[in-house]
Amino acid sequence: MARPVEYDLNKVLDNAMDIFWEKGYEGVSMNELVSYTGLNRRTMYSLFKDKEGLFKDALEHYYTKRLAQKLSVLKENPGKKGIELFFETFVFGNKFKGCLFSNSIREKDFMTEETYNIPKVYFETIREQFEKNLLQAKDDGQFNGDAKAMSHTMITFIHGFNVYGMYNHSKQSGDALIKNFLSMIR
Repeated sequence: MARPVEYDLNKVLDNAMDIFWEKGYEGVSMNELVSYTGLNRRTMYSLFKDKEGLFKDALEHYYTKRLAQKLSVLKENPGKKGIELFFETFVFGNKFKGCLFSNSIREKDFMTEETYNIPKVYFETIREQFEKNLLQAKDDGQFNGDAKAMSHTMITFIHGFNVYGMYNHSKQSGDALIKNFLSMIR
C-alpha cells in the first residue's frame, strides 16, 4: 500500500509564490515548480491541475497573506491617515522584488482572464478605497483635488514604485519618493 503524500499546503504556496515572484509566470518551468514546492508531479497535478492552477492559488495566497492587511489599513483609517499608513510599508532594500501582483499584471497574455482578474480586481478595489479615503480627506479639509484622478495616479505610482525599486535599492530614494508623493495629496 502506497504511503499518503504529506505536505504543508501553506508552505507549498509560499514556495510557489516566491518563485513566481522571482521569475514571473512565464519564466518558471514545471520542473522548477516541482523542485521549489517539494511536491512530486503527480501530487502537483492532483492539487492544482496545471501550472496556471498553482499560479492562481499562489496569487490568492499572496492576497490573503500580504495584501488583505494593506486594504484593511485604508478601510480602518479614514481620510489621509489611511493613505499615509498604506504607503508607510513601501521600502526599498537589497532584496526588494516589487509586488507579485504588479509583476503579474504585465504577463496578461500568458494566463486566463480568471487568473489575470485576481491582481486586476485587487488594484481596482484599492483604487476605489483610495478614492473613498480621498473623499473623506476632502471632507476633513486635508485634500482639495479630484479624488478619482488622484486614486488612478496612486495606482500608477504603486506600479512604477515597484518597478523602480527592483533596480534602485536605495532606501533613501524610496523614502524620498514616498514623502514626495504623499506631499501631492493636499
